[in-house]
Amino acid sequence: MWVKMIKKCLGVIFVFILLVQVFVGLPVFKGVVKAAALSTDRVSVHDPSIVKADGKYYIFGSHMSFASSENLSSWKNFTTNINSDYANIFAEPAKWSARGSASYDVKGNLWAPDVIYNKKMKKWCMYMSVNGERLYSSIVLATADRITGPYTYAGTIVYSGFTNEADAKATDYRKVTGSNEVAGRYLLNGAWNTKYGTNAIDPCLIYDKKGNLWMSYGSWFGGIYMLKMDENTGLRDYTYKYTTKYNYSDQYLGLKLSGGHGCTGEGSYIVYDKETGYYYLYLSYCGLNATDNFSGYHLRLFRSKDIKGPYKDAAGNDAICTSSNADQRRKGIKLFGNYSFSSLNNAAPSEFSSKGYKSGGHNSAFVDNNGQRYLVYHTRFNKGEETHQVRVHQQFINEDGWPVTAVYEYSGSIISKSGYSKSKIAGTYEIVNHGNDATTVYTGMLKTSKVVLQANGKITGDYNGTWKTVTGADGNKYYCTMIIDGVTYKGVFFKQYNESINHKNTMTFSLIGNNNQSIWGSKIR
Repeated sequence: MWVKMIKKCLGVIFVFILLVQVFVGLPVFKGVVKAAALSTDRVSVHDPSIVKADGKYYIFGSHMSFASSENLSSWKNFTTNINSDYANIFAEPAKWSARGSASYDVKGNLWAPDVIYNKKMKKWCMYMSVNGERLYSSIVLATADRITGPYTYAGTIVYSGFTNEADAKATDYRKVTGSNEVAGRYLLNGAWNTKYGTNAIDPCLIYDKKGNLWMSYGSWFGGIYMLKMDENTGLRDYTYKYTTKYNYSDQYLGLKLSGGHGCTGEGSYIVYDKETGYYYLYLSYCGLNATDNFSGYHLRLFRSKDIKGPYKDAAGNDAICTSSNADQRRKGIKLFGNYSFSSLNNAAPSEFSSKGYKSGGHNSAFVDNNGQRYLVYHTRFNKGEETHQVRVHQQFINEDGWPVTAVYEYSGSIISKSGYSKSKIAGTYEIVNHGNDATTVYTGMLKTSKVVLQANGKITGDYNGTWKTVTGADGNKYYCTMIIDGVTYKGVFFKQYNESINHKNTMTFSLIGNNNQSIWGSKIR
């Protein structure tokens, strides 16, 4: 009897250790059947910004929509005091935004917050966009002792939309410039010059590798800017000065990172990766809808060794647009567009993704404690409506130091550091080339093609070329290089759960080329 009890206890302990290994991303014991795909609980959080606290993941989004998860797969909405007391908390910044409209209502204009823990303040700091018509917007700070609140208004960091001295007196413009006389560069025909001055929304807060706190912000037209913050207050560091240098920096707005001159681009998010030494700048291009002429939302990627830039893409192009004629198809790696795979057709009936994904964007990203990278964003679907939900995908650094994005959403899969045999890789794949298009008019689905990865290293089918597995400098053997139609792409092979109802374990590949295009492949036989 004692022997049986001991065996049973050892079995329970063994299963427990296995589950812990899977959850934290450690290799599992050889010969053990891996756990099933994680279950999902969907939430609709627009512009999700992620932060981890007390072993849980929290996302904060526009319109006071917040959610949390213990595994990045099953999410549950939660509320803070902001949901019930927003009018009082943001009463002061709402006065500024109300200058743009006589019927202003702050409730529908609390956009894209970003939350970060400030160690010096010992506070959770929520940076909220208080949007206003005619660009009367601002980014404000609310602080709390706990990530779930209650939050209290602590001050305003930056304003947009000011067009005269009366406007300027209501802001910190004089504190920065020494005068309430609004400089001509901010004005166009008596209104805010949108091609120069950005909209003060969409904050992203980041500590650089030296421990300095910065905030990138801005939307469309005028571009993305960056301000240095005071870690002691969480507000703007007024001791840090900016010169006004065309297409580089502005005395009030700060350092220019991307866009400008009327070009698309919003929702900046910067991630520092210790392994590569790069700061990665994510941007959302085009229109956020799925069904009308303001669509085509997608993510672009740049990087820099210096948080202040310049930020370049895989082809060496700068993120800043120096004129209204800038071709944004040639700026930034396009991570993915509107896509579909046949496995989605077999998704659970409750899934909106059965006909494919559309207009995915306004992301956040992070490197978890175990070194695993994740991309978090909202997406719409190919369903003829505007429903949106959150999706989380794993990312892996390719040989050129770019984070490639896994084909399917995260469901608990772990990449094999020892790689995959040629016999498991070879076969027929559905393939999507995400291209470079950057149009804001109605955007349809990208073509899903087919190729065969032959065991001899050749690629045939709708595309032609060669493929090979590669052992990286880090010793990992999941890397791959493909030459497709004369262009070199680098990425990873990754066997992961697909998004069908049975979550079949499927070989995939994800690649980035020096032409700024991403290619995804999913094996079908």
